Amino acid sequence: MESLPDSAGNARRTWLRAVETEPPAAQSDFERSAIWRGVFVAAFIVTVINIPVSPPTVQTRAPVRATV
Repeated sequence: MESLPDSAGNARRTWLRAVETEPPAAQSDFERSAIWRGVFVAAFIVTVINIPVSPPTVQTRAPVRATV
C-alpha cells in the first residue's frame, strides 16, 4: 500500500516540536485573582463553622413495651 502524500507534514512536525519545547504556564490569571482566593477562604470558613467541636448529647427515653 502506498502512503498518501503529506504536503503539510514538515510544517506540522515543526509546529509540534515548538509546542513541545514551550514551558507550561505556571498559573492562569484566573487562579491568581482575588475572586478565586476568596472562594477558597469562604469554603474554608464554611467548613470550619460546620464542623462541630463535640456532638450534643441528647438523652431520650424510648417507651418500653412488654413483649408477650
